[in-house]
Amino acid sequence: MNVLFLCGLYPQAHQSEIFANSKKGYQFAAQTLQEAIIEGFIQNDINLSIVTMPFLSTFPAGYKKPLVKFGPSEFNGRVPTFCSTFINIPFLRQVYNSTEKNVFNWCKSIENPSEIKHIIVYSLTVDLIKIALKVKETFANVRLTLIVPDLPEFMGSNKIYTALGLKKRDVDFIYKNISAFDRFVLLSEAMALPLNISPESYCVVEGIFDPKLISAESSCSSEKTQTLLYSGALVRKYGIETLLNAFSSLKDENYRLIICGDGEAKDLVETFCEKDDRISYLGKLPHSEILSLQKQAALLINPRTPEGEFTKFSFPSKTMEYFASKTPVLMYKLPGVPAEYFKYCYTLEGTDAQNLAEKITEILSLPENLLQEMGQSASDFILEEKNPEIQVKKIIDLMAEH
Repeated sequence: MNVLFLCGLYPQAHQSEIFANSKKGYQFAAQTLQEAIIEGFIQNDINLSIVTMPFLSTFPAGYKKPLVKFGPSEFNGRVPTFCSTFINIPFLRQVYNSTEKNVFNWCKSIENPSEIKHIIVYSLTVDLIKIALKVKETFANVRLTLIVPDLPEFMGSNKIYTALGLKKRDVDFIYKNISAFDRFVLLSEAMALPLNISPESYCVVEGIFDPKLISAESSCSSEKTQTLLYSGALVRKYGIETLLNAFSSLKDENYRLIICGDGEAKDLVETFCEKDDRISYLGKLPHSEILSLQKQAALLINPRTPEGEFTKFSFPSKTMEYFASKTPVLMYKLPGVPAEYFKYCYTLEGTDAQNLAEKITEILSLPENLLQEMGQSASDFILEEKNPEIQVKKIIDLMAEH
């Protein structure tokens, strides 16, 4: 099986440079999932190539350079990776963009012209979808698989783009052309209905955790403190304000709250830090540092509530990282999270700050051995059942059904 992964991966050789040049919009979750998908194909001995147009915010507000240009490289020294060269300025990406050329070159490189060419497109990105559709029209033996991490109407977009009606245009385009894809990989079962796809055409892979992330993490102290940690997008609809209010209401001076990430609620976080010196905001950190902080904390919190239609169509990527850390996790029973996960974490019902504060106090009052057992069971679950080899095998089996 020959497979091309058409995606927005940051090439390994240039990740530090991309991180340094990103003023905003560096997509940690997307990067981690794409890397895990690639690793899964490697572990399943699939002949894989990568064409990537890195998911970057545009120059000058989001990225420091107007031209993105990286040469060919390899992922883990094994998978050929062709990074697109493109003008990273709003409305000018199509003026010069080598993505289409790279994909066509891969199709032409398959020696047997009658062999099926599998192209996997990561995310509902219009630019990548258009290329995939054009390739399928050109090559008779191309089969398209679409990985859907978010429904198009819930994907982020800047205010100007939305105000100009361009987001609506993109959403309409995606739904109009979704039927051109042969197979789908969904992050939640609920996505199938709005996408109007048949049961035999999709599988659900809510996420993937690569155990290598654990061995690659920075060293950390084995001594736990009474520290709570939230890492991720600082967005009000994800419950960050409720978490801040809940923690501020706790009277124990030994408690600490660490917040990492970026987003529209950054100013709110900084305001709470000024009022309560037990709260620390560390900003945007390298992934390895976040993993170490997760290991050091006493409790990891995801304050996102089940409120809002978008929650049934999403699986918070931090869930797997949190579980794998061996640190106990507190979260709500989100409809997009498979029920099996809730056996390995603490959950709560009420969605206001008082309920959250009471639950935090209750958990941190438990005997240490019970907290350790919960954290260990969650880690075992993720490492044994949600690793790249097992999760990507579901995708491979789906593609092989042609």
